[in-house]
Amino acid sequence: MCKRWFGVCVIIVGLSLTVCSQGTADQPGTSQSTQEQIIAANKLRAEQLKHPTFISLKLISQRRDTPREDPSTTPSPYVAGDVISFQLLITQSQFDELMLANHMSPSYEYRPDLSKDGSPLSYTKDAQEKAEIAERRAPSGSVSMVQLRPNREVKWTDVNINYWYGSLAPGHYQLTVRKHFAPDGDWAESNPVTFDVVARGRPSSIPDGVTVRLVPQRGQTPSNGQTYQMSSDDYLDVVIANDSDQSVRINVIDSYYGNRFQLFKDGKLVPYLEETAKLIESKDAKSSSVDVVSDLFIKPKNSSQLEGVNLKKWYGPLSPGIYHLTDRRRFEIGGPWTKDSPELVIEIVP
Repeated sequence: MCKRWFGVCVIIVGLSLTVCSQGTADQPGTSQSTQEQIIAANKLRAEQLKHPTFISLKLISQRRDTPREDPSTTPSPYVAGDVISFQLLITQSQFDELMLANHMSPSYEYRPDLSKDGSPLSYTKDAQEKAEIAERRAPSGSVSMVQLRPNREVKWTDVNINYWYGSLAPGHYQLTVRKHFAPDGDWAESNPVTFDVVARGRPSSIPDGVTVRLVPQRGQTPSNGQTYQMSSDDYLDVVIANDSDQSVRINVIDSYYGNRFQLFKDGKLVPYLEETAKLIESKDAKSSSVDVVSDLFIKPKNSSQLEGVNLKKWYGPLSPGIYHLTDRRRFEIGGPWTKDSPELVIEIVP
């Protein structure tokens, strides 16, 4: 721990010396005494940072779209599998200006304390190992200097609960965050935030009459009216048609979780790119990584262009030839799939 915080203090002292020295270089007879004063002041500041009673940490939730709400210390319940993240804000009340180094790494910047139903939780194995490495090793990499003026609240970092604890199961939780500012110094501790995690509700069924179709954005239709000529870089639109008598709710906007394309050439299934296949697999296994939005509704007897898709991102560059493509779509995490779309016949041309 000492190595880490010694690095921070050196940055603070070095910057103070540089600024103050520049301001006194043209005043004969004062340079030596001024530098001694600066060194003494920085020693005092480093000592004060060991007991950061003048620094306040504030923990609040992130602004949310689902449900729509402002940051809070008592946010609305989260759903199991959600990404759960909070903001850590910092204020100081003693100095005209205080510059601190933010290493932009959770393992070096803070320690969360989370309890579920009154019982403390342990970090994941990976997070614990990273925290232990941070205790032994000085930080490396990018550093952001944060300017703290008196009584002005500044955002320090985001506290990603999934990073430290993985996905949370349903229950009642309380979270605080601690942070050091000097070697072997006292911990500054944030206010507590309380929140609940609830089980994900049963997904809605897809009404009869809801279909998917694929429409080339710039495809050239030949005289036979059946085959679209496209290049490997052209885009397709995924269009949802709702011919039912009820609205269809859509939460998932993540193309790799929401779509399942099947592309055939010469009767053989074309495999996804390896990295695309891994991305799909990871999103299927970890719903917290799926991109979602507030409820989007398609009204009865309406259609919506849901997204644009570039097949090159799924399959890589496609060689010239005739391809047959279908898709199916799901609208909620863990929800059912639509029926396969009508087959789209495309000719990839150079």
